[in-house]
Amino acid sequence: MQRNAGSETRIILDTKPIIKLFAEQEGWTHVRRILQMAEGGEIKAGISVVTLSEVYYKYLQRWPEVAVARMEQLRYSPYLRKIEVDEEVAVRAGELKVRYALPLADAIIASSAYLNGAIVISDDPEFKKVEEIRVLNEIEFCKSRA
Repeated sequence: MQRNAGSETRIILDTKPIIKLFAEQEGWTHVRRILQMAEGGEIKAGISVVTLSEVYYKYLQRWPEVAVARMEQLRYSPYLRKIEVDEEVAVRAGELKVRYALPLADAIIASSAYLNGAIVISDDPEFKKVEEIRVLNEIEFCKSRA
């Protein structure tokens, strides 16, 4: 059963849109718009704590001085909920990993979305395999809100 499923729009950003935003890659303006919606209270937005780890290590590999700044931007964003990996998330992630052959990080993000009644924002095709969640890329999400 999903927990915290309500009528308000809830999203969980995968790591890829966050990287797009920071690197100003294709689609980054839509990610910025999504975060503006969250800041304005139009939607509830979050990231898994796994995304904090992924962003940190991706930057740490090439730009250690940037890694801390990026981590702090995400960590201290007041309108971006950080979703912990509790026992329920961990167990559901294990089930999703087995059922859909997902990488563990993606399984945790998908589990977090499922249990929080949230849409995953990602263009990663791995998430599209998961029948239990709704997945939109940043452009699709913004168009759905227009």
